[in-house]
Amino acid sequence: MSSTHPANRVYLADTLARHHPVTAAALTNALHHSGAEVAVLPGTRDIWARDYMPVPTAHGDLVQFRYAPDYLRPKRWHHTITDGAHITQQLGLPFKNSPLIVDGGNIVSRFGRVIMTDKVLRENPKVPRAELLAFLADTLGVDHIDLVPANPKDFTGHADGVVQLLDEHTALINDCRRQEPAFWAGLQAALRRAGFDCVPLPYNPYKNANPTSAVGEYLNFLTVGTTLIAPAYQQTEDDAVMLRLQALYPGHQLIPVDGRAIAQQGGVFHCVTWETTL
Repeated sequence: MSSTHPANRVYLADTLARHHPVTAAALTNALHHSGAEVAVLPGTRDIWARDYMPVPTAHGDLVQFRYAPDYLRPKRWHHTITDGAHITQQLGLPFKNSPLIVDGGNIVSRFGRVIMTDKVLRENPKVPRAELLAFLADTLGVDHIDLVPANPKDFTGHADGVVQLLDEHTALINDCRRQEPAFWAGLQAALRRAGFDCVPLPYNPYKNANPTSAVGEYLNFLTVGTTLIAPAYQQTEDDAVMLRLQALYPGHQLIPVDGRAIAQQGGVFHCVTWETTL
Protein backbone atom coordinates (compact mmCIF):
# COMPACT_ATOMS: atom_id res chain seq x y z
CA MET A 1 0.00 0.00 0.00
CA SER A 2 2.71 2.50 0.91
CA SER A 3 6.37 2.13 0.14
CA THR A 4 9.70 2.89 1.73
CA HIS A 5 10.36 5.45 -1.01
CA PRO A 6 9.45 9.12 -0.54
CA ALA A 7 6.02 10.12 -1.71
CA ASN A 8 6.30 12.35 -4.74
CA ARG A 9 3.88 14.85 -3.30
CA VAL A 10 2.30 15.49 0.11
CA TYR A 11 -0.86 17.57 0.23
CA LEU A 12 -2.16 19.74 3.06
CA ALA A 13 -5.70 21.10 3.21
CA ASP A 14 -5.89 24.79 2.38
CA THR A 15 -7.79 25.27 5.63
CA LEU A 16 -4.76 24.19 7.67
CA ALA A 17 -2.72 27.33 6.98
CA ARG A 18 -5.77 29.52 7.61
CA HIS A 19 -6.60 27.99 10.98
CA HIS A 20 -3.12 26.93 12.13
CA PRO A 21 -0.51 28.97 10.23
CA VAL A 22 2.37 28.20 12.61
CA THR A 23 1.77 24.45 12.49
CA ALA A 24 1.27 24.51 8.72
CA ALA A 25 4.57 26.34 8.24
CA ALA A 26 6.50 24.01 10.55
CA LEU A 27 5.02 20.91 8.93
CA THR A 28 5.73 22.27 5.45
CA ASN A 29 9.35 22.93 6.40
CA ALA A 30 9.72 19.41 7.78
CA LEU A 31 8.21 17.93 4.62
CA HIS A 32 10.55 19.95 2.41
CA HIS A 33 13.44 18.76 4.54
CA SER A 34 12.34 15.17 3.90
CA GLY A 35 12.59 15.76 0.16
CA ALA A 36 8.85 15.75 -0.45
CA GLU A 37 7.03 18.19 -2.68
CA VAL A 38 4.28 19.98 -0.76
CA ALA A 39 1.00 21.00 -2.39
CA VAL A 40 -2.40 22.26 -1.25
CA LEU A 41 -5.83 20.67 -1.51
CA PRO A 42 -8.14 23.46 -2.77
CA GLY A 43 -11.59 24.18 -1.40
CA THR A 44 -11.44 22.11 1.77
CA ARG A 45 -13.78 22.61 4.70
CA ASP A 46 -11.74 20.73 7.28
CA ILE A 47 -8.04 20.36 8.10
CA TRP A 48 -8.16 16.54 8.28
CA ALA A 49 -7.09 15.80 4.71
CA ARG A 50 -6.60 12.06 5.23
CA ASP A 51 -10.22 11.27 6.01
CA TYR A 52 -12.09 12.59 2.99
CA MET A 53 -9.50 12.06 0.24
CA PRO A 54 -9.20 8.84 -1.82
CA VAL A 55 -7.25 5.88 -0.48
CA PRO A 56 -4.42 4.35 -2.55
CA THR A 57 -4.78 0.65 -3.26
CA ALA A 58 -2.00 -1.92 -3.40
CA HIS A 59 -2.11 -1.58 -7.19
CA GLY A 60 -1.53 2.17 -7.10
CA ASP A 61 -5.11 3.15 -7.92
CA LEU A 62 -7.18 5.60 -5.89
CA VAL A 63 -10.55 4.67 -4.39
CA GLN A 64 -12.95 7.27 -3.04
CA PHE A 65 -15.06 5.96 -0.18
CA ARG A 66 -18.16 7.72 1.11
CA TYR A 67 -17.17 10.30 3.71
CA ALA A 68 -20.17 10.20 6.02
CA PRO A 69 -18.88 9.36 9.52
CA ASP A 70 -21.34 9.13 12.37
CA TYR A 71 -19.61 11.92 14.30
CA LEU A 72 -20.48 14.38 11.50
CA ARG A 73 -24.12 13.36 11.14
CA PRO A 74 -25.50 16.12 13.43
CA LYS A 75 -26.57 19.02 11.22
CA ARG A 76 -24.26 21.47 12.97
CA TRP A 77 -21.26 19.66 11.47
CA HIS A 78 -22.48 19.37 7.88
CA HIS A 79 -20.71 22.57 6.84
CA THR A 80 -17.37 20.91 7.69
CA ILE A 81 -17.78 18.00 5.26
CA THR A 82 -15.38 18.23 2.32
CA ASP A 83 -16.14 16.65 -1.06
CA GLY A 84 -12.94 14.66 -1.62
CA ALA A 85 -14.08 13.43 -5.04
CA HIS A 86 -14.53 17.01 -6.28
CA ILE A 87 -11.05 17.98 -5.06
CA THR A 88 -9.50 14.91 -6.67
CA GLN A 89 -11.17 15.81 -9.95
CA GLN A 90 -9.77 19.34 -9.66
CA LEU A 91 -6.31 17.84 -9.20
CA GLY A 92 -6.81 15.81 -12.37
CA LEU A 93 -6.26 12.47 -10.64
CA PRO A 94 -8.19 9.35 -11.73
CA PHE A 95 -10.14 7.44 -9.08
CA LYS A 96 -12.97 4.99 -8.64
CA ASN A 97 -15.87 5.29 -6.22
CA SER A 98 -16.91 2.89 -3.47
CA PRO A 99 -20.36 2.93 -1.86
CA LEU A 100 -18.91 2.01 1.55
CA ILE A 101 -18.54 4.52 4.38
CA VAL A 102 -14.87 4.61 5.33
CA ASP A 103 -12.65 7.36 6.71
CA GLY A 104 -9.11 7.42 5.35
CA GLY A 105 -7.85 7.64 8.93
CA ASN A 106 -9.31 4.23 9.64
CA ILE A 107 -6.99 2.56 7.14
CA VAL A 108 -3.44 1.73 8.22
CA SER A 109 -1.72 0.18 5.23
CA ARG A 110 1.83 -0.91 4.70
CA PHE A 111 3.78 -3.98 3.59
CA GLY A 112 0.74 -5.32 1.76
CA ARG A 113 -1.32 -5.38 4.97
CA VAL A 114 -4.39 -3.33 5.89
CA ILE A 115 -5.51 -2.77 9.47
CA MET A 116 -8.84 -1.14 10.30
CA THR A 117 -10.82 -0.82 13.50
CA ASP A 118 -14.19 -2.48 13.96
CA LYS A 119 -15.74 0.99 13.59
CA VAL A 120 -16.08 0.14 9.89
CA LEU A 121 -18.64 -2.52 10.82
CA ARG A 122 -20.80 0.02 12.63
CA GLU A 123 -20.48 2.51 9.78
CA ASN A 124 -21.83 -0.05 7.29
CA PRO A 125 -24.41 -1.99 9.33
CA LYS A 126 -26.44 -3.23 6.36
CA VAL A 127 -23.51 -5.16 4.89
CA PRO A 128 -22.80 -8.57 6.49
CA ARG A 129 -19.38 -8.66 8.17
CA ALA A 130 -17.79 -11.31 5.94
CA GLU A 131 -19.12 -9.66 2.79
CA LEU A 132 -17.94 -6.22 3.94
CA LEU A 133 -14.40 -7.37 4.75
CA ALA A 134 -14.11 -9.32 1.50
CA PHE A 135 -15.31 -6.33 -0.51
CA LEU A 136 -12.87 -4.01 1.26
CA ALA A 137 -9.97 -6.39 0.70
CA ASP A 138 -10.81 -6.69 -2.99
CA THR A 139 -11.20 -2.92 -3.34
CA LEU A 140 -7.87 -2.21 -1.64
CA GLY A 141 -6.04 -4.99 -3.46
CA VAL A 142 -5.02 -7.10 -0.46
CA ASP A 143 -5.71 -10.66 0.65
CA HIS A 144 -7.69 -9.72 3.74
CA ILE A 145 -8.43 -6.97 6.26
CA ASP A 146 -7.15 -7.25 9.82
CA LEU A 147 -9.65 -5.78 12.29
CA VAL A 148 -8.70 -4.38 15.70
CA PRO A 149 -10.98 -2.84 18.32
CA ALA A 150 -11.59 0.89 18.14
CA ASN A 151 -10.54 2.83 21.21
CA PRO A 152 -13.84 3.55 23.00
CA LYS A 153 -12.46 6.93 24.11
CA ASP A 154 -11.78 8.05 20.53
CA PHE A 155 -14.92 9.43 18.91
CA THR A 156 -13.49 8.90 15.42
CA GLY A 157 -12.67 5.21 15.94
CA HIS A 158 -9.71 5.53 13.58
CA ALA A 159 -6.95 2.97 13.27
CA ASP A 160 -4.18 5.52 12.71
CA GLY A 161 -4.47 6.61 16.34
CA VAL A 162 -3.99 3.11 17.76
CA VAL A 163 -1.50 1.30 15.53
CA GLN A 164 1.40 1.86 13.13
CA LEU A 165 3.24 -0.88 11.26
CA LEU A 166 6.99 -0.97 11.86
CA ASP A 167 7.53 -3.91 9.53
CA GLU A 168 5.74 -7.00 8.20
CA HIS A 169 5.63 -8.59 11.64
CA THR A 170 5.71 -5.70 14.15
CA ALA A 171 3.02 -3.23 15.18
CA LEU A 172 3.54 -0.12 17.30
CA ILE A 173 0.74 0.56 19.77
CA ASN A 174 0.02 3.09 22.51
CA ASP A 175 1.20 2.05 25.96
CA CYS A 176 -2.20 2.38 27.63
CA ARG A 177 -1.92 -0.80 29.74
CA ARG A 178 -2.37 0.95 33.12
CA GLN A 179 -5.23 3.33 32.33
CA GLU A 180 -7.07 1.18 29.74
CA PRO A 181 -6.25 -2.46 30.51
CA ALA A 182 -9.27 -3.94 28.74
CA PHE A 183 -8.60 -2.06 25.50
CA TRP A 184 -4.88 -2.82 25.77
CA ALA A 185 -5.59 -6.55 26.07
CA GLY A 186 -8.10 -6.58 23.22
CA LEU A 187 -5.85 -4.65 20.87
CA GLN A 188 -2.86 -6.88 21.55
CA ALA A 189 -4.94 -10.02 21.12
CA ALA A 190 -6.29 -8.85 17.76
CA LEU A 191 -2.85 -7.92 16.46
CA ARG A 192 -1.30 -11.17 17.64
CA ARG A 193 -4.03 -13.14 15.88
CA ALA A 194 -3.06 -11.21 12.76
CA GLY A 195 0.55 -12.30 13.21
CA PHE A 196 2.05 -9.11 14.64
CA ASP A 197 4.31 -8.65 17.63
CA CYS A 198 3.35 -5.54 19.59
CA VAL A 199 5.79 -2.80 20.62
CA PRO A 200 4.43 -0.14 22.99
CA LEU A 201 5.14 3.56 22.54
CA PRO A 202 4.84 6.06 25.44
CA TYR A 203 1.37 7.57 25.55
CA ASN A 204 -0.24 10.09 27.88
CA PRO A 205 -3.42 11.92 26.81
CA TYR A 206 -4.88 11.53 30.29
CA LYS A 207 -4.17 15.09 31.43
CA ASN A 208 -6.30 16.62 28.68
CA ALA A 209 -9.31 18.59 29.91
CA ASN A 210 -10.92 18.21 26.48
CA PRO A 211 -11.83 14.54 25.85
CA THR A 212 -11.43 14.97 22.08
CA SER A 213 -7.83 16.17 22.41
CA ALA A 214 -5.02 13.98 21.04
CA VAL A 215 -2.28 15.80 22.95
CA GLY A 216 -0.04 13.08 24.37
CA GLU A 217 -0.72 10.66 21.50
CA TYR A 218 2.41 10.05 19.41
CA LEU A 219 1.49 7.19 17.06
CA ASN A 220 -0.03 9.58 14.53
CA PHE A 221 3.40 10.45 13.20
CA LEU A 222 4.11 10.79 9.50
CA THR A 223 6.61 8.70 7.55
CA VAL A 224 7.92 10.25 4.33
CA GLY A 225 10.63 8.13 2.77
CA THR A 226 13.34 7.82 5.40
CA THR A 227 12.08 10.76 7.45
CA LEU A 228 9.77 10.58 10.47
CA ILE A 229 7.83 13.72 11.37
CA ALA A 230 6.70 13.15 14.95
CA PRO A 231 4.47 15.27 17.17
CA ALA A 232 5.91 16.85 20.30
CA TYR A 233 3.77 18.28 23.09
CA GLN A 234 6.16 19.86 25.57
CA GLN A 235 5.44 17.11 28.08
CA THR A 236 7.67 14.62 29.83
CA GLU A 237 6.97 11.78 27.40
CA ASP A 238 8.41 13.71 24.45
CA ASP A 239 12.05 12.75 25.06
CA ALA A 240 11.25 9.10 25.71
CA VAL A 241 9.18 8.89 22.52
CA MET A 242 11.86 10.49 20.36
CA LEU A 243 14.54 8.17 21.73
CA ARG A 244 12.26 5.18 21.19
CA LEU A 245 11.40 6.15 17.62
CA GLN A 246 15.03 6.77 16.76
CA ALA A 247 15.92 3.31 18.06
CA LEU A 248 13.04 1.68 16.17
CA TYR A 249 13.86 3.50 12.91
CA PRO A 250 17.69 3.60 12.90
CA GLY A 251 17.96 4.50 9.23
CA HIS A 252 15.53 7.40 9.47
CA GLN A 253 15.88 11.07 10.24
CA LEU A 254 13.54 12.14 13.04
CA ILE A 255 12.01 15.63 12.94
CA PRO A 256 9.92 16.63 15.98
CA VAL A 257 7.22 19.24 15.27
CA ASP A 258 4.97 20.89 17.85
CA GLY A 259 1.60 19.19 17.42
CA ARG A 260 -0.34 20.79 20.26
CA ALA A 261 -2.48 23.20 18.24
CA ILE A 262 -4.01 20.61 15.92
CA ALA A 263 -3.92 17.75 18.44
CA GLN A 264 -6.33 19.69 20.63
CA GLN A 265 -8.86 19.15 17.83
CA GLY A 266 -8.35 15.39 17.81
CA GLY A 267 -5.57 14.45 15.40
CA VAL A 268 -1.97 15.05 14.38
CA PHE A 269 0.30 14.81 11.33
CA HIS A 270 -0.94 11.63 9.66
CA CYS A 271 -4.45 13.07 9.84
CA VAL A 272 -3.66 16.42 8.17
CA THR A 273 -1.69 15.02 5.22
CA TRP A 274 -2.48 13.09 2.05
CA GLU A 275 0.10 11.65 -0.34
CA THR A 276 0.24 10.65 -3.97
CA THR A 277 2.97 8.62 -5.59
CA LEU A 278 2.25 9.59 -9.19
